[in-house]
Amino acid sequence: MYTDCYCTQLRRASSGVTKIYDDALRAQGLRITQFSMLRGLQRLGQATLSELSEELALDRTTMSRGVKMLIDAGWVDATTGETDAREKILRLNERGKKKLSDAIPSWSKAQAKVEAHMKQHLKSTTEKRLIEALLSLQFSD
Repeated sequence: MYTDCYCTQLRRASSGVTKIYDDALRAQGLRITQFSMLRGLQRLGQATLSELSEELALDRTTMSRGVKMLIDAGWVDATTGETDAREKILRLNERGKKKLSDAIPSWSKAQAKVEAHMKQHLKSTTEKRLIEALLSLQFSD
């Protein structure tokens, strides 16, 4: 459905982009949210739930559920914080590093697909082109 509201179109495009990445990562047993958490931990080295949440711009509730899944899968280790026993320090372990490494080619394919969609429409910066680009991501295969 067409609307000229950038916010609505961006939300719809976000769903379309998420589907592209989820489809690409499915063979690896990952969703893009999990992949992003693994990559965030890789970048940070170690992090508290709050630090990882800030890195990925996700709310703590969403992050908490996702991190629990990564811990249960055996990809992330959580240790008690030195100053606060309630705080958990998260680290990507060797299994998590391997999972992430194995998933990079699938992620790269999704990245190229999104880029191709965007390049079709962003030859100029007109409002119409931006809306067309966002629409194309909503209904991509």
